[in-house]
Amino acid sequence: MNNSSTRFVKYNGLRIAYTVQGNPNSETIIMQHGWTSNKEAFAAYANAFTAEGYYCISIDSLGHGESDKPQERTRYSRAERASHVAEIMNKEDVNHAHFIGYSMGGWIACCMAEHQPERLLSLMIGGHCPETGTTEEVGVLAGGEQYSFEKILEKYDFGCPEDIMPAMKHSFDYLEDVSGHESAVAGAGVPVLLWKGRGEAVICKKGEEMAERNGWHFYSVDGDHVEAALDHEANLPHLLEFIRSVNN
Repeated sequence: MNNSSTRFVKYNGLRIAYTVQGNPNSETIIMQHGWTSNKEAFAAYANAFTAEGYYCISIDSLGHGESDKPQERTRYSRAERASHVAEIMNKEDVNHAHFIGYSMGGWIACCMAEHQPERLLSLMIGGHCPETGTTEEVGVLAGGEQYSFEKILEKYDFGCPEDIMPAMKHSFDYLEDVSGHESAVAGAGVPVLLWKGRGEAVICKKGEEMAERNGWHFYSVDGDHVEAALDHEANLPHLLEFIRSVNN
């Protein structure tokens, strides 16, 4: 069932869903959720940002929420996902925006740095390190097995209908396609912030080292992968301070 406030844009025959909030004449913040989530995940953030005077766009990534869920693997590629964001910006007459992405959304942030850097004001990447696939982020399973889509389905029941499983698998599999993303983010020419949950031992340490190496901002909060995303009260002061610093 569609949300009555949802807007849609078409790109290469596919519909991408999104919502807007705030004054469209203000500076824009685009928010992109993680795998298995949807645009409502950033609702508390959007409320806070609009209260500070920003214009917020929250996107349902392809294969998620109210966006289309094609079964062709190549529709989920790096360039395609960045183009979805750019097409929404075009429709909303937004030339440049701050971009916040968490987990898979952080991967899409890297795709934006690679394919649409001229559209960015800044990048805020949470729950993901550039050039770091899911298997590295979570570690291999017992016995050295890879953290595959099939294995994650054995561990968790996401309650997804069978007909969208191909979309979910393609979205997940592309998270391993990360070659060159650190240099893409470093070369985007915009301020970058990484944030991690301290319960994510691999990417928290790696993220801090990567930020120091590239001169990026970094902070960490308590919690694991999910908790670090949901704790908006802990994250908002850091994100707002960073966004304000971009303009100073």
